[in-house]
Amino acid sequence: MTNAQRLDYVEDELETVKRLLVSTASYAESANRRLDELTIKQDRTQSHLDQLGARIDQVGGKVDQVSDKVDSFITHTQRLFTKTGAEIEETKARTERLEALMLKLDRSFEEQKSQFQEFQLTTGAVLERIDRVLDYLLRQQGGNPNPPS
Repeated sequence: MTNAQRLDYVEDELETVKRLLVSTASYAESANRRLDELTIKQDRTQSHLDQLGARIDQVGGKVDQVSDKVDSFITHTQRLFTKTGAEIEETKARTERLEALMLKLDRSFEEQKSQFQEFQLTTGAVLERIDRVLDYLLRQQGGNPNPPS
């Protein structure tokens, strides 16, 4: 191969290398732009994740507050149910005692009513007898103008 052929060959190879270098540089620039875009997107994603994490922390705090309030409500409600249950039992016992007293008062009333009716009958009979005795005495006295001294 002659020097001129070698020189043409080297120039051709050099031209190919130049094209490859230009192509590689273009690809590298494109890759760098894409990498920059991905970095920007990653930064935005990280920012969104940070905001989301902050919101999750806020929500978690609020959930804890609500949970504490629910626990407090449940405890208070259980105390009220316990207290109400005790009051209901006490009220039932008092009601039973009142019912027993009412039955006793009813029996006592009926007994007194019966005794009063007996008393009325007895008193009526005694008054009738006294009336008859008085009538008898008045008739006896009517026949004798001087009452006994």
